[in-house]
Amino acid sequence: MTAMLQAQPNPGNLFGLLSAPSVPEHRPGLENCLLALAVVAMAAGFALFSVESWNQALFLSINQAFSGLTPDQRALLTVLGDGSVAACLAIGVFIRNPRALAYIFLAAVLAGILIQVPKHWFDAARPPAVLDMALFDVVGKAYKSNSFPSGHSGTAWLAAALVALSIRQRLVTLGVLGLGALGALSRIMVGVHWPADVMAGSSIGIFVAVFIYRQFAGRPVEIARWGQWLLAVLLLLVSVNGFLHNTGYEQYQGVTAFRWIASGLAAGAALFLFAQLLWPVAEWVAQRLFKESASRALSRVFKFGMVGGSGFVVDMTLYALFYSWLGMNLLVARSIAYWLTSSWNWYLNRVFTFKDADNDRKRVQWAKYLLMCLISFVPSMGTFYGLTTSVPFFAEHSQLALILGVIAGALFNYVVAGFLIFKVYGKD
Repeated sequence: MTAMLQAQPNPGNLFGLLSAPSVPEHRPGLENCLLALAVVAMAAGFALFSVESWNQALFLSINQAFSGLTPDQRALLTVLGDGSVAACLAIGVFIRNPRALAYIFLAAVLAGILIQVPKHWFDAARPPAVLDMALFDVVGKAYKSNSFPSGHSGTAWLAAALVALSIRQRLVTLGVLGLGALGALSRIMVGVHWPADVMAGSSIGIFVAVFIYRQFAGRPVEIARWGQWLLAVLLLLVSVNGFLHNTGYEQYQGVTAFRWIASGLAAGAALFLFAQLLWPVAEWVAQRLFKESASRALSRVFKFGMVGGSGFVVDMTLYALFYSWLGMNLLVARSIAYWLTSSWNWYLNRVFTFKDADNDRKRVQWAKYLLMCLISFVPSMGTFYGLTTSVPFFAEHSQLALILGVIAGALFNYVVAGFLIFKVYGKD
């Protein structure tokens, strides 16, 4: 094992998706434009905060201007500024440069202090506490206190500015900044913040983003080993919090799915960092168990997951076709879709994931694969049932138990497929 621990290939080169971190360059033009925007926004924010009639009139105008958007659309826009969701998205974007992730935490802490202190100091009333609610639209809970400045707006612009400063494509940069602006503006759309709040919060987010970026750009940062472990754990905690977090808009369509996607990105960043830290051990385990390199083994796992993802899409499509469109019995439609999808997964794994296997006895191989899919319900649902019935935490957060159950079933399928069906492992 000692020899294996000495060999440390870079998992960042796996699939060509992740590369060694690069040091971002200063972008004085964009940095200065953002700072100018922040200064103007801060000045306008305090001006509106001082003149209540202007603040209220502008609020009503903007709120009604976007009344054509559905509540679902406005809720989806406003969760862009939710702290947990924005953090997960930013972490997912910076997965190619784990060193930058430490700065995201620093930026989040600094922005949080600069926003939360005045928010509780002023304790300004929000629109639902001042105006007749028949005059404007409210989406979600009608918050009434701690209005100035807007935390969501600051978070939206903090994440957008950090990402935009790290991107070189002009159109993508403009698109990211546009999303940040919409995320901030959405606080007026959902009826819980004044324009003054949005402008002040946005300016704080931009100031912090540019300040942190200037400290980071051009300076390669080496993180000690213990710091890398700490960062990996923090990323994992952010991801878990994202999965469990209630944005306050979960009742609106698309919000939960969007939050889960963002949390998945953060989980991917955490797993990537853990993979870097544990790569020597992974290499040793892969050689002992699978008789192949860790890169090759992980590549197979990645392909197996891609096939499984495509199978999910096929399964849902076939089920909708048989049940909703053709009017089949629910159980019949569900069964046919499941077995056709299992056959789909078997074929793709045969020609893609395990293409180096001996595929002469196709019918036997196919039958074994279908049997494996049937048996995999045991580890999958067993894990889910066991966790939700014996652990109070998972009983309350059953979605996490479901994820762990899916992972258990997928690992079971992969091991059985590799050793017993396609037989690329255990040949010696």
